[in-house]
Amino acid sequence: MWAVIGVWDIDPGALDALRAQVPLMASSKVGLPGFVHGTWTLEGHMIQVYDNEADARRYHQAMLDQGATEPPGVRCVVWDVAEVGAEAP
Repeated sequence: MWAVIGVWDIDPGALDALRAQVPLMASSKVGLPGFVHGTWTLEGHMIQVYDNEADARRYHQAMLDQGATEPPGVRCVVWDVAEVGAEAP
């Protein structure tokens, strides 16, 4: 499996608005090709697991192409794809 990992530094003035979007951001990923699991924190951390590298990289690049990794009030610290090395039940 492969994960798309994101970490953001969020301006305090933008925090409440972004937190309100987390449920929609999470639910909109469920139907993506290869999507297996995702976790989004309210402090700006995200891990989305895909069952294959191609779908993980496709999502990763699509977000870059859309400029979605740095909306106003947000600074992207980490935006990467990594192979998953372990999983716990």
